[in-house]
Amino acid sequence: MVLLTPVFVVLGFAAFQAAMWSHARTEARVVARDTAALVARSGVPAGDAASSATAVLHADTVLRDVEVLVDDDPSLVTVTVRASAPGIIRGTWSSVRVTAAVPVEGWVP
Repeated sequence: MVLLTPVFVVLGFAAFQAAMWSHARTEARVVARDTAALVARSGVPAGDAASSATAVLHADTVLRDVEVLVDDDPSLVTVTVRASAPGIIRGTWSSVRVTAAVPVEGWVP
């Protein structure tokens, strides 16, 4: 039992860390999808949507070094979020890169 306890502790920390990094990717994915929908369906300018998404990610998540890129083609809006998510051990991190694409809605002659 004494020999297996450190193994179980390391496995527990690894599982917890994986869940935290997965949650960080989910948060970035949600913001990217919402930003793409704002630009594609509500007509929000791409620059305003990108700065708003960056502010939300800085204020409401643990993500750092956030970069939001919005590409608004006439038929498709693509939002890419790049950031880094910290680990539970100081000095560890994981890069997060999420892309969401939403077709532009509206009247086409």
